Amino acid sequence: MNLHALLDFCGNLLDYDPVNDTYREQLVALLNDSQTRLLTDRHWSFAQKERTLKTYTDVTKVNVGLVNGSSVATAPYPFSTDTVLPGSIFELSEVFVPATTTTEAQTYEVRYMNNASQAILDRDFDGTTGAYDCVFKWREIYLPADSTNVMNVADPSIGIPRKSLFLSKFERDDVELDPDLLGTIEAYLPSESRNIPAPTSPRGVVTVAGSSQGARTVNVYMVNVMGPRSQNHSLYRGNVSAGFESSFSKVATFVLTDSQTLQFTPETLNSQTGLYRRYYFTCPEANILAPVRIRNANDNQGSGPAINTDTVPPTGSMTLKPNLALSHLEGQAFQSEAVRYQWNQSAAYRAINLYPHPGADQDLTVRVLTAPRRMQEDQDSPLIPAAYAQVIAYAALEQLTLKVDNAALSSVYERKKTLLIRGMEAKYLGEVPRRIIKGTPSAGFRYMTNPFGKLTFTP
Repeated sequence: MNLHALLDFCGNLLDYDPVNDTYREQLVALLNDSQTRLLTDRHWSFAQKERTLKTYTDVTKVNVGLVNGSSVATAPYPFSTDTVLPGSIFELSEVFVPATTTTEAQTYEVRYMNNASQAILDRDFDGTTGAYDCVFKWREIYLPADSTNVMNVADPSIGIPRKSLFLSKFERDDVELDPDLLGTIEAYLPSESRNIPAPTSPRGVVTVAGSSQGARTVNVYMVNVMGPRSQNHSLYRGNVSAGFESSFSKVATFVLTDSQTLQFTPETLNSQTGLYRRYYFTCPEANILAPVRIRNANDNQGSGPAINTDTVPPTGSMTLKPNLALSHLEGQAFQSEAVRYQWNQSAAYRAINLYPHPGADQDLTVRVLTAPRRMQEDQDSPLIPAAYAQVIAYAALEQLTLKVDNAALSSVYERKKTLLIRGMEAKYLGEVPRRIIKGTPSAGFRYMTNPFGKLTFTP
């Protein structure tokens, strides 16, 4: 059952199915909200995914040049000159500057990598000008944007992946563990989230002349991006720029004629903000209802950004010229390669810390409960198994009938929803135990061999 079938199901039950974009948007929002609440209230087995996250150990760089009153930290860094995949892993790293006889120890954050030798810090250096042996740290391990709860963290670097203990920061501080310790992972700790500020409106969008474009309406959104190479795991495919994206700006609607198209030239920002810019758009005439990314299609014979460039750095000085012709947008070639916006359900990127932090760069296996992908186009399907997909419609109709002050009908849909949820719980939360364990758990997290223990069944 896809979104189109769910909308028809709701219209059939209500005997009300108007051809109205506003009504459709509100009903789709209710369906998405219902699915998110249903799937994040329980640890459903079908909503759990294992992800491989990259983790980086501390790096000490000697002779980092720092100048009082300047945010530039001079040293050799890994840096990408590719405009399609810009950035550096050192962006968003934490920089520890040691104390000297005249300067106290300080911590900064790298916001932007200007080139292979200049890192831009989040604020001007207020110590004594000189060369420092700085430590660059990546202690926050950020989860994918669709993650809600962490189910398990495993270390695959030691052969058979070993489960890590859960440890709160209160417990870490209570038993006086060293947060800077490096070594083999023993535990993971929930940590602070990262929010990216969103722009207020799309900036730098202009209408220019075009030919044979087709009459169409293009709705444009803008997002800010930080650290396009700094995510531990990206939901975008490997040949597409990733990073930490903000929520959308307000929409800007452009009604274009057959002889008009759009170009995008973001303004120049202070490099200390570290804000890259991207654009997304929808086009109802081409049946593009889920926002997809604006990507450059014309490099002006090599004088402009490369084809498929879509991420503009804080320094700007770049114009994106996409192909927005209606015939192109309607084609399967475009739709099969379009980069759809990955919604962040909580508007924040959650993070964990590790104790000890790895002493070398390595992968980390994390099993998380994921939020469902937002349904926006008719062919989108819910994450809930097809046999129980109607529960989304009943939950949405429960809210919709309350909105029109029909409490009796709302109670009917609530009962129907509850019956389906009970069926889902019996099928996906009460699975038959399939392991036989001899012995009893040791240390509260691992089963050890005990030839004298009793046989127990565990789910």
